[in-house]
Amino acid sequence: MKQRILLLLMLFFFTGTYSQPLPDSIKAKYHAAKTGEEKGSCLFAYFNTQVATDSNTAANTLALFDWFEKQHDEVGKDYTQVRLSYILTAKGDFPASLNLLFAALPRFEKRKDDFGIGLTYRAIGSTYMAAKDYAQAAEYLKKQIPLITDDNQKGLLSRVYNGVACAYGEGKIPDSGMIYAQKAVTLDGELKNYYQLAISTSTLGENYIAAGQYDIALPFLRRTFDYYQKNKAPSPYMDAYLKNDFAEVFLATKVYDSTNYYAHQALRVSIPFNVKDQSMRAYEYLYKSFEQTNQQDSLNKYFRLAMMTKDSLFSLEKIKNIQALSFREELRQQEIAAEKLKTEEERKENIQYALIALGIVSIIVLFLLLSRTLITNTKVIEFLGVVALLIVFEFLNLLLHPFLERITHHSPVLMLLALVCIAALLVPLHHKVEKWATAKLVEKNKQIRLATAKKTIEKLEGKIE
Repeated sequence: MKQRILLLLMLFFFTGTYSQPLPDSIKAKYHAAKTGEEKGSCLFAYFNTQVATDSNTAANTLALFDWFEKQHDEVGKDYTQVRLSYILTAKGDFPASLNLLFAALPRFEKRKDDFGIGLTYRAIGSTYMAAKDYAQAAEYLKKQIPLITDDNQKGLLSRVYNGVACAYGEGKIPDSGMIYAQKAVTLDGELKNYYQLAISTSTLGENYIAAGQYDIALPFLRRTFDYYQKNKAPSPYMDAYLKNDFAEVFLATKVYDSTNYYAHQALRVSIPFNVKDQSMRAYEYLYKSFEQTNQQDSLNKYFRLAMMTKDSLFSLEKIKNIQALSFREELRQQEIAAEKLKTEEERKENIQYALIALGIVSIIVLFLLLSRTLITNTKVIEFLGVVALLIVFEFLNLLLHPFLERITHHSPVLMLLALVCIAALLVPLHHKVEKWATAKLVEKNKQIRLATAKKTIEKLEGKIE
């Protein structure tokens, strides 16, 4: 219900006109897809052609969610929720984004939709990165790696490595970040994917920035910038991000004119598209630059803008909401791990029960086989019958014990009564089986003795003759 209210409020907030939620060609591909993963791949290929920070994109995505809901299409709704999370993250509403993602993740897991699980992990990692919780971002982004098993998914693996490297770079852990960034660069080079190579080289440059090695970082950033000028930046966010990287390098190397130039270039991109975190970075670089050049008026102006933007992004309430959502998800993951452990223990117990049953059957079969060749008496048969009764009773006790605990609520008196009832059913059955077995086996023994006696008499008669 809360999710529904949230989405309705978003629909009210994002004013814009839209026609049908999906183009006919995409709709046809979506309906032709047979699995949830194929449907999700179709949707996200379409989503990637849109700009997440654009208001029309937000309105169209909300309309698509509403359409899937009317169609009772849970798969489409969940994938659209993941897309909506990116829009919320771009607007700076990190708790709402995580709320949508943590709600969709269990449903992807229940359907065993690895593609959807991977996308959700990536979106969660991206949200944490925007919220500057880089440790959590890296952990969720790395969770995608085990899901990528096919050799033909190297392009996806490269993007995952790049995301992890970004998180480590932003978190000032460049030693780890460089490892993942280099893996991404190597894969992109092997695939000759120059579009992605530009992104991974810029990430490698950002990790050198985090390490304070600006002279090494700058060539990587320039290579990416040349690519963006010749072609097109992957998104306004990436464009603003790269220009802020240049501003950061020039600020650290005390080239303040270049710092101001690139920070203003970043603002020209980030402000129209409402990319608040990159606007905040640019404002910070500007006021720090003007502080070094003793331009007090400009310093005050950009410091004020930086603080206002920071307050809108990282209010105390948002931080508390993010922490609460993270804690709930951690508890859910612990419950999943405990459930898996419980299932494994139950499986081991079932195997033991099966072995016990096999042992009982084997003993009975062995006894019957030996009874054809060995001479036994009635007392031996009765003794073995009692032993078999005890084994069967104990086996039933082990097998039914969890069930009896549930229905008796662990009451010792009721447990005892239940076991007495089981014994009361087994004892008459045991007597009947024992009587039948005794009669049959004693008769066999008599025949064995008679046959043995006949053979002995025949041998004696042969000797006498």
